[in-house]
Amino acid sequence: MASAGARIVSIDFWRGFALLTIFINHIPGHVLSAYTFRNFGVSDAAELFVLLAGVSAAFAYVRPFEPGRRLRIGARIVTRAFNLYVAHLALVMVAVAIIGGFVVEAGDTRVLGWYHLDLITEAPVEALVGIALLTFQPAYLNILPLYVSLLLLAPVLVMLARRSLALALGVSAAIYLIAQFAHLGPPVWPGAGRWYFNPLAWQLLFTIGLAIGVALDRGGVRVARRSLDILAPLYLLAALVWAQLDFPLSLEVWPLPAFMWDFDKSSLDLPRILHILALAYCAARLPLERWLRATRAATPLILIGRHALPVFCFGTVLSLGAQVVRPAFDGAVSFDLLIVGIGFSLQWLLAWALEWQKGGRTADAHASGERAAASQPFAPRA
Repeated sequence: MASAGARIVSIDFWRGFALLTIFINHIPGHVLSAYTFRNFGVSDAAELFVLLAGVSAAFAYVRPFEPGRRLRIGARIVTRAFNLYVAHLALVMVAVAIIGGFVVEAGDTRVLGWYHLDLITEAPVEALVGIALLTFQPAYLNILPLYVSLLLLAPVLVMLARRSLALALGVSAAIYLIAQFAHLGPPVWPGAGRWYFNPLAWQLLFTIGLAIGVALDRGGVRVARRSLDILAPLYLLAALVWAQLDFPLSLEVWPLPAFMWDFDKSSLDLPRILHILALAYCAARLPLERWLRATRAATPLILIGRHALPVFCFGTVLSLGAQVVRPAFDGAVSFDLLIVGIGFSLQWLLAWALEWQKGGRTADAHASGERAAASQPFAPRA
């Protein structure tokens, strides 16, 4: 565990790992997609990303959310949500340009249907309104709307977490159960159905991450339990066997509701939550933080995780471009490996450039502060 006030680099590492996994999974048929961890259980990188988002939100917002600053911190959270909203709109436009450019070049309009973009040609005004309202989400572009929704809910969750973690988890669980039993969720428009990621369900995983982050920020949390040391690996092993057998049998358990035994991703059914929590528990039992601080081998993933939003957007653009180009190479393994090598390198370079720029701004701010202090002869000394 990192000392109080120090950045926990393992969180950045796992976030970078999640982003690289999402990049690979967003290229259907990629040779490495068969080896990402979604094939060895019932959760995937989306659950890991949302759980870590909750942990990061706790570090950023819970401690400062105190009387006298709540309005300011709430405004900061809403501003962050707005930035994500703008990033999503820009990402959709770039995706339309990539896929649309391929359609114009190849003359194959079927591709638009693969990405749910055919609505833009069939009902352009409705599609544009739906994009602005986040109710029309093309394929592979639906996780940022979920994150925007979670951040808009975050001020309430943060306020509850400041008062009591049990209260925050209780309210979140109640919302989750109501959404499951009443089949509630934001609607898709134009069209029918609900969002692919139902925020009323996924907010529970975000809140669990928030509670974990608060516990860590308050000086750490003892996760070791003899019962969990047995149950968590057993659950992961059972999920591994079940996934490798390609889910051979229906686990329908009447009269229990489906969300308690099914594996639906949209509504984040309970087995998926338990699986990512079991993975997180087992990972927390490893001396990963100490190892990461003692080696530079994981620096690329740590940097990528530290700049998650721009890297995610850039990685999504790269994955869409790879999807368009890949069929011309008949799914060659060498080209798939080249895609990952180039894609990972470019995302690392972006993260490195952002970190370099951030370091320059910090140094400039420090130098400006020193000059300002020097110009004030009665400034207090450190």
